[in-house]
Amino acid sequence: MNKAHLEYLRKENWIINRKGKEFITYAGLLWLAHQDGLISVESTPVHEDYEKFFFCFRATVTGEKMINGTKVLCTFTDEGDASTKNVGKMITPHLRRMASTRAIVRALRLYTGCGITASEELGE
Repeated sequence: MNKAHLEYLRKENWIINRKGKEFITYAGLLWLAHQDGLISVESTPVHEDYEKFFFCFRATVTGEKMINGTKVLCTFTDEGDASTKNVGKMITPHLRRMASTRAIVRALRLYTGCGITASEELGE
């Protein structure tokens, strides 16, 4: 992520401040990935336990990145989970979707090389 990207992300409020620390939003990561040749995002369940309210998803992000002047097809994968222990009460009814979202933002962070934690990765 270059300085111009960082400034644009802040201007669009896609980088937020919580208790003095900056976090990037899902929307900001998605915009950043599109600037870097994003082609696809896929999210699939890895583990779903409806009785224990625990969900884990794996997301794969694919794109054509410019590396040393050459377009290179790149794929990055990561996982995200959600349970009643790591989300706020308002998100509890949406645990499955939050697990998918967390997996996607983690894969997008890998793809974009963004070292800023995503706000969606945080608990309450």
